Amino acid sequence: MSTTRLLLLGVVRIFQPAYGYQLRRELLTWNVQDWANINPGSIYTGLRTLAKHGFLEELEDGSGQKAGRTSYKLTADGESEYFSLLRQALWTVDGFQPGLMQASLSFLWTLKRDEVVAALESRIVQLEQNEKAAPFHERQVEQDPGTPNHVVEMFRISVARDRGELEWTRCFRDRVLAGEYSFAGEPPDWTPGPEAAERWRNLREPPG
Repeated sequence: MSTTRLLLLGVVRIFQPAYGYQLRRELLTWNVQDWANINPGSIYTGLRTLAKHGFLEELEDGSGQKAGRTSYKLTADGESEYFSLLRQALWTVDGFQPGLMQASLSFLWTLKRDEVVAALESRIVQLEQNEKAAPFHERQVEQDPGTPNHVVEMFRISVARDRGELEWTRCFRDRVLAGEYSFAGEPPDWTPGPEAAERWRNLREPPG
């Protein structure tokens, strides 16, 4: 799955119709070049490729000629592809592509709260399963005579990342359950009321 494709479709969807330079500038404020391995110069190429495949529409001026600055908006196929990629990134744990979750966080507000909670709970289960399996995978690496000894540390750093993500995902799930942030179908300026604060306290404090 392409983190770049999700980011490009998502940012076009926010600002459409939008010019390539505007989209590039916005993505660079998200520091995508650091965590998504996106070369700033490749953003224009990515937009043209998405248009070629029918996910974006290149807008023309009134004369029927392409405008001097090409602007973009999502097509119906682009809208479907955006939500497909977003859900795939959110529901699937991939320790070797942490940028996918980073990208999905940028667009979670386009999904409904109940779906976000369900996806986070699914991620928790996947991460817990990975943690249970980790000692056996590590033993396999250590016992493989053809694998250099230090390679096991590559596995251990991946396990450490998963543990950190598991802790964060549990806390984030609880915050979303408690009413923090706004999601699709909720007012953009929505803020949790007293009842949400009470739910948060109940989640944080063990019974009894």
